[in-house]
Amino acid sequence: MRLKYILCALPFMGMSVYADGVGHVQLREVPVTANPLMLSNDEMVKPIHIYNGAELSRIKDSSLGNTLKGTPGVTNAGYGDAIGRPVIRGMDSNRIQILNNGVQLNDVSAMSGDHSVAIDTLSAEQIEIVRGPAAVIYGGGATGGVINIIDNRIHSDYYEGIMGAYDLGTGGANNEQAGSFLIDYGINDIMLHIDGYDRSSKNLKIPGFSVSKELADSDPEFSRDQYGDGTLTNSYVESWGGSFGASKITDQGYTGLSYSKHQMEYGIPIEDGAYIDMDLDKYDFKLERKNIVKNIDNFKFAFSYSDYYHKEVEPEGDIGTDFLDKQFDGKIEFAHSLFNTSGVIGIDAGQGRFSKENGAPLIANNQNQDIAIYFLEDFTFNNHTLSFGFRQGYTNYDGNSFTSDDGCSQATVNGNCGGTELSTSFDQSEEDFYVTNASVGTVFNFSANWSIAFNLNHTERAPSMNELFTYGEHHATETVEQGDRNLKKERSNGIDTTIAWQDGDTKLSFSPFYTRFDDYIALINTGAVQYHAEEGEDEELPVYQYQSVPAEFFGFEFEGSKKLNANYSADIWGDYVRAKNKDGGNMPRIPAMRLGAGLDYQWNRFNAGADLIHVFEQDKLAANELKTDDYTDLSAYISFALPVDADISLSVKGTNLLDTEQRNSTSILKDKTPAGSRAVIFGLTGTF
Repeated sequence: MRLKYILCALPFMGMSVYADGVGHVQLREVPVTANPLMLSNDEMVKPIHIYNGAELSRIKDSSLGNTLKGTPGVTNAGYGDAIGRPVIRGMDSNRIQILNNGVQLNDVSAMSGDHSVAIDTLSAEQIEIVRGPAAVIYGGGATGGVINIIDNRIHSDYYEGIMGAYDLGTGGANNEQAGSFLIDYGINDIMLHIDGYDRSSKNLKIPGFSVSKELADSDPEFSRDQYGDGTLTNSYVESWGGSFGASKITDQGYTGLSYSKHQMEYGIPIEDGAYIDMDLDKYDFKLERKNIVKNIDNFKFAFSYSDYYHKEVEPEGDIGTDFLDKQFDGKIEFAHSLFNTSGVIGIDAGQGRFSKENGAPLIANNQNQDIAIYFLEDFTFNNHTLSFGFRQGYTNYDGNSFTSDDGCSQATVNGNCGGTELSTSFDQSEEDFYVTNASVGTVFNFSANWSIAFNLNHTERAPSMNELFTYGEHHATETVEQGDRNLKKERSNGIDTTIAWQDGDTKLSFSPFYTRFDDYIALINTGAVQYHAEEGEDEELPVYQYQSVPAEFFGFEFEGSKKLNANYSADIWGDYVRAKNKDGGNMPRIPAMRLGAGLDYQWNRFNAGADLIHVFEQDKLAANELKTDDYTDLSAYISFALPVDADISLSVKGTNLLDTEQRNSTSILKDKTPAGSRAVIFGLTGTF
């Protein structure tokens, strides 16, 4: 039986009281975990944003990037409706660490613009976003920031009885049907957890043409309706999954394990009839012991195994490429306190194997292993906090030999290559990288209302396997991608600051940042093209290369919120990123400046609001990059908690109400896949 039919029965199950005084649905509070010291937002030296409860339910969308795109400093590298990986402060792919319950997700979404994040936000109970480098704790994959998706499948706290929640929705520009549920049950110090979700959508409705005016004007090979007029062809999504977890809770800590599965199939919009089928199985084990010895607050151990399978199927049904990625990860962490200090010392390690079975080669088979030791120490005095962090890591890759047929330098003539036949081969190679990360920061409260957080950081990141071992034609993105086995580690030095003011319910903050990179590894459009035979015709593909360049990123975020009266509250925010190639020009795929404002109204069981975001034109372009037009995005929502003996809320949400053409400057496919048109989404949520 499909999960959606089970979900339909949930509103009629017995309910218990888990609503606030005005009837708004609330989930049990989930602890903040983005910082291992469990500091509050005000105590952290880096800005953090947390979504949970009714707010998270309202913003959940078809992809993680779409869900978080209204967060200051966070944008979406979207591709159709299924794929959306977050970009933080202009940093993308391998610089953004995506965690699930504090453990690496271990999918391949960072490898390419057509790969989806292997988790659905329908299952999330809380999402935490850390803006800025968090590499000391999480490694070089967190140079730009961290996103932690919490589903609480392994409980650390015990409560008696049963509790659950469900979330149903229908509508949208993709005519989506989606639902999720979770159930937690506590008995005899044992906590059990089960959750599930199901999502199905059709081709995305778009406000006009799929191909941008800029692309059609610059390249006569493209027509504006090439991939759809009013509808983005082949952009459907089917996904489902769930998890089971169990943990034993004692006064000394907990021991738990869980299993989760994510299955997803989605169309490739720019290749009609082609689709991607992905499957992730993940096993987790966690253990915590408290107060083991004097001054040792707790000991934590985590272990995970992920088994990821991904295949890209051609319109004829043949497998264009597929691969398997199997990863083991483990972490040991000690938290301690002594006098006015608190800190953690930890070791994490991982080992994996990436291999392919069928289709054309794109990435060489390889094995990887890494290990690191780190510490983070906070010293508190007179309501001020001083933080020191250090991490030393080692990464090893063993890349297999690799041969690729890369087409022709010129179009075919009478079925034969019109120029030079291109091919590439690499011998087996082993690459070693030693990386060091360090940070020092402070939170200084210089009055009852004012505070400043200041952080200096040095980060180093080993190249990823796709940056080293990719070489060949990639139909899903209509590119030829070339890695470089000679890449050096990526190094940066940066500073970020947050100045904050608060007076009661009025809050203001301003967060400027600056980061200078040596050997920044960027995927750059070289301007060259290669020709490939596709259904008897030549297909002209641009060549993208991973190159090391000196770069600098700078910008800011600001946020402000105020409770106007008992019913109304308002907020404003904005962000700006500027990224330069120090050898000349700009870095590619950088977010445009944004300004946002929101208004919320609450009365008794009724809640309504609207959000307005203006995205400015992006004309600070890298070579061979096209301008992205400005647009204004208006959304609104209404929810009502039903006056029944149950915690049930009905909601209506309108998206892109101005029906504007919206393209993400951060996406490699922005000129072929716009966001959806004006739409309405109906929802039902509840707890029991």
